Amino acid sequence: MKSISFDRAANIYEQTRGFPPGIGEQVAQAALEIVGPAATVVEVGVGTGRISRPLAALGVEIFGLDLSRQMMAELVRRAAGPMPTLVQGDATRLPFAPQQFDAVLSVHVFHLIPQWPEALSEVRRVLKPSGIFLTGYDWRPTDTPSGRMLEKWREIVSARGFFGEHPGARDFAEVKQFLVNSGATYTERFVGNWQVTRTVAHALETIEHRTWSATWHVPDDFFPHCLAELRAWAAQELGPLETTFTVPHKFCWQAFRWS
Repeated sequence: MKSISFDRAANIYEQTRGFPPGIGEQVAQAALEIVGPAATVVEVGVGTGRISRPLAALGVEIFGLDLSRQMMAELVRRAAGPMPTLVQGDATRLPFAPQQFDAVLSVHVFHLIPQWPEALSEVRRVLKPSGIFLTGYDWRPTDTPSGRMLEKWREIVSARGFFGEHPGARDFAEVKQFLVNSGATYTERFVGNWQVTRTVAHALETIEHRTWSATWHVPDDFFPHCLAELRAWAAQELGPLETTFTVPHKFCWQAFRWS
């Protein structure tokens, strides 16, 4: 399988995955404190720049790499000041020299890359010996209506013979264990606290509109049948469409170093 490009999600990415006001700046400030103000940095999977744009605004010299030209075009459209130097490329074949960077950043990427161990080997290749690999994720409880709905969706499409999991790493824990096994030590830092309130109807709409990459592989002729089954499950398990739920979020940075 190929790595997943987010071309189709470029115009909705910030609405569905962006930070609320002020959180992006907190996340960037924490990253700056970890890597240092003089660091030369590359973000693998820069996307629309929700990490790199506020870092560039803090004066960090940063490159951004992504498979998707559309996502990077959205980054350019949204940039109101300094922005990263952008490069289109594949995480498994980084177009950079060995030991070029003081830090490599990557957020929500390795579950999309079938050859994710190769991508991590590329991270180490372009890092200086004293460099830092900084990966992060949006933390939230797993047993939420949205989370349960997405898991049910994967179950439904898998039962119909379609691949229901991501093509790459299973989860953040698998990536962390791989890096620890390679000799890395790590520290964690949580940044920011925010809440997101949604309705059951909105959660269903994110599936119906194919917001998440877990919906992209289902053929158009089978998609309505899978959606109908999900709607029936949601009505039984989650209640009326207007039912609301609030989910706490925070961001976690994991900093890996090799001695």
